[in-house]
Amino acid sequence: MRHLLLSLLCGLLCMSSTRIPPDTSELALDAGHERSVFFWRTTLTIGSRERAMLDEMKVSTLYVRYLDVSGYSVSGARPVQPIQPEGELNVKGLSIVPTVFLDPDVLRDAHDSTVLHGLAYRLVRYLREIDTVIHSAAGIAIRPTFQRLLLDCDWTPSTRTTYFQFVQYVQALLPSTSVETTIRLWQYRHPSLAGIPPVKRGLLMCYNMDRYDDPWTDNAIASIEKLKLYVQAETARTYPLMLDVAYPTYRQTVYMQNNAESWRYARIIYSDLPVGRHTFTSDTMIADLRIGRGDVVRVDGGTADLLRAMHDHISTTIPHDRVAGSALFDLDTTEFERIGIHVLKSIYSE
Repeated sequence: MRHLLLSLLCGLLCMSSTRIPPDTSELALDAGHERSVFFWRTTLTIGSRERAMLDEMKVSTLYVRYLDVSGYSVSGARPVQPIQPEGELNVKGLSIVPTVFLDPDVLRDAHDSTVLHGLAYRLVRYLREIDTVIHSAAGIAIRPTFQRLLLDCDWTPSTRTTYFQFVQYVQALLPSTSVETTIRLWQYRHPSLAGIPPVKRGLLMCYNMDRYDDPWTDNAIASIEKLKLYVQAETARTYPLMLDVAYPTYRQTVYMQNNAESWRYARIIYSDLPVGRHTFTSDTMIADLRIGRGDVVRVDGGTADLLRAMHDHISTTIPHDRVAGSALFDLDTTEFERIGIHVLKSIYSE
């Protein structure tokens, strides 16, 4: 299945553009406060333990990362690590929202609208193929289209026009799909600079708030102080899009050697270390990483108290009628248990 999927992808991203049959299914956004979880890996597996947790939290929607699109130009765009269904797929009854990360470098120097439209066409064509593969592997009836599609791109003031045009091209190819886009905190805080994407619904990413390699950073993933700087009442009252709000449940580890001036990623997981800074008082080896005396390990991520504070600020700042739902990034039973299922349930409350 892996080789079939890759060959389909490469063929579709390179083929010439022809008309996609029009989408005829009915467009309908979910009513009420939607409960969602991201699945951001390259192999799609939902076991019984994961499904039990999702059911306990009454999650109805999975944002599944289908692939990345990377490259240094529109014409050179290529797929990166398309997701592969494997093992258990306990997803019956869940709404799967295809999610695509678009490298902003792809949009640079994209002056030819025909080429940009061709990329949109090839992406939509492939997403339909991979959606069929996933539903077949899960034993679910193949849907004629997807109700929603999420595009993830850190567009800039210089690429916003191209990105917004790309979004419109994708929406035109999927007239009965709600095409949505992620919105980073800086884009939300500065709409005059970042622009408002041409969608009805966006997803506000309340994580990745600081540079991980800055020596003064305490938690690159989340900070209530930073959130309050970005999400303010004035913007919240006037921002025109319906929003889903995504909260971080993941962790990352960085370390700084004694007297160094920047942090480096550590590809190890400290399941026994809480979020925060930890100074080692003796030399030690963890996995293949040598930690010296005086070295500092920093664990970034969401905690129960931090997520509660973030949710409280969001719920008291953004009008309730502008929030479509809440999402957790991303699905990991160990991290869910670390934070506490009861805490995560409270994040889903309106």
